[in-house]
Amino acid sequence: MKKLLLALLGGLSVTCFAEAFPSFSAGVPHNQNESKFVEVYAHRGARSFSPENVIPGYKTGLAIGTNWVDMDIGVSKDGEIIVSHDIWLNPDIVQKDGEFLADSRSQMYKQMESSPQGLDVAVAPYLLKNMTTKQIQQYDVGSLNPKSPYAQYFPMQLAVPNTQMPTLAEVVKYVHATTGKNVKFQIEIKNDPIHPDWTLSPSEFASKLNTFIVKNKLVNDVEIQSFDWEPLYELHKLNPKIKLAFLVGYDDIERMQSTDAKQAGLWSGGKLLKDYNNSIPQMVKALGGSCYEPEDVSLTKEDLDDAHKLGLKVVVWTWSEHSGGAFNYQTVDKLINWGVDGIITDDPATLNAMLAARNMPIPKAYNK
Repeated sequence: MKKLLLALLGGLSVTCFAEAFPSFSAGVPHNQNESKFVEVYAHRGARSFSPENVIPGYKTGLAIGTNWVDMDIGVSKDGEIIVSHDIWLNPDIVQKDGEFLADSRSQMYKQMESSPQGLDVAVAPYLLKNMTTKQIQQYDVGSLNPKSPYAQYFPMQLAVPNTQMPTLAEVVKYVHATTGKNVKFQIEIKNDPIHPDWTLSPSEFASKLNTFIVKNKLVNDVEIQSFDWEPLYELHKLNPKIKLAFLVGYDDIERMQSTDAKQAGLWSGGKLLKDYNNSIPQMVKALGGSCYEPEDVSLTKEDLDDAHKLGLKVVVWTWSEHSGGAFNYQTVDKLINWGVDGIITDDPATLNAMLAARNMPIPKAYNK
């Protein structure tokens, strides 16, 4: 009898908890006249606590509770979509046979830049584009390089040795199996218009990703984001039903205001801010975006209100290297009070606690 009662209470608490979180859709802002809530995006899994962009990290994020799992993607030589933030092997997290590739990403980049053969030749063996999935998965990405400056931002991250970069298919399969398809996917296209040959072209990237999304019936459960807006345009041409999220950092805003048209349009596919009333929300809306995603410290209340008037969902994110840490309580408190629709965070546990303290709903946890 006691076991039955506990089972019933457990089922009741889970059901009530699940129903407590308001319904939401990809790329749709919240009704600001209704009760406020914030969608939680677990950045690269939950990298404050577990290695980034890997199954153990997503396991942690889901166990904490999140509405969205966030990931970055590249494409391997054999055409697999690989979950990785970097388009070349990053020695801040990548090791083989117990040795990191260098003391840090910046050190390795400087070494390649000074190579007599030139940067493009030096980086070629480390590009995901030039490696098969099998070759990529020979590397261990389950630990932070203690010598790297990157490691200082995540002192609580628990190493999971012998962890491989997963494919996007593996992550989707894991999240679906764990959550019953109740958690959505935020997927960031990683490329670099300064070095366009280091990845697939924007059109090739868009085609590859669209095929995956359609095949896996994810159109209504994804938001596709990028700092380089050109692949977003290409994806919109192929499938206007997919919701697009336009990423903007504080340094992007400064560059977009440059009088040098080449610089101003470098990451926006040649489109210029000055042609859109110098309003990034207006620019994002005009270019087919559903989500405006500025760095948290760059968002103004005016831009937030303008974006909402345009029907844009506003989701913010933290750049640890700029802010000096993975989580800033004062900034998050301000953004919650302003009414942002979502927050991308390395620390979903602290965000959930802040939301709970404000009597706001928090996402269901899945501790499989």
